[in-house]
Amino acid sequence: MENNSIFIPKKIIGEIILHSLRNDPNESCGVLQGSGQIVSKFHPIRNIHEAPQNRYTMDPGEQRKADDVSDDEGEKIIGIFHSHTHTQAYLSETDVKNALTSGYLEEYYVIVSLVEKTRPVLRAYKISKTGEITEVIVDFDGPKYISR
Repeated sequence: MENNSIFIPKKIIGEIILHSLRNDPNESCGVLQGSGQIVSKFHPIRNIHEAPQNRYTMDPGEQRKADDVSDDEGEKIIGIFHSHTHTQAYLSETDVKNALTSGYLEEYYVIVSLVEKTRPVLRAYKISKTGEITEVIVDFDGPKYISR
């Protein structure tokens, strides 16, 4: 696996997209459990933001529970997920600012765009300490749709 990639099994990609579609038109959020660059589990977390159609705030109790499960299973939270219901799957200025403020800079940031409801797009990024955004390859199991 390449150093600039994250491996998300197709089953988990499906769970993420389903969670996003079920909460539309509100943004969805959650965390990805795993080890290194490999995701083993998706934890959907309730969005408690006062303006959930274009912002997200994870329920702290649910987030803590996901952390505990991850620790108990000998893994950690390696990714932070949210959906964009009306924009492309790219980090917004607010997303980057929140990451810098929170200090969550080791994690991958995974975004699903629901601009086209019948063709959701999932992309992943890393954010540097200076706020620089780098897209990473989302790798998955099974046949690939396009070649690299």
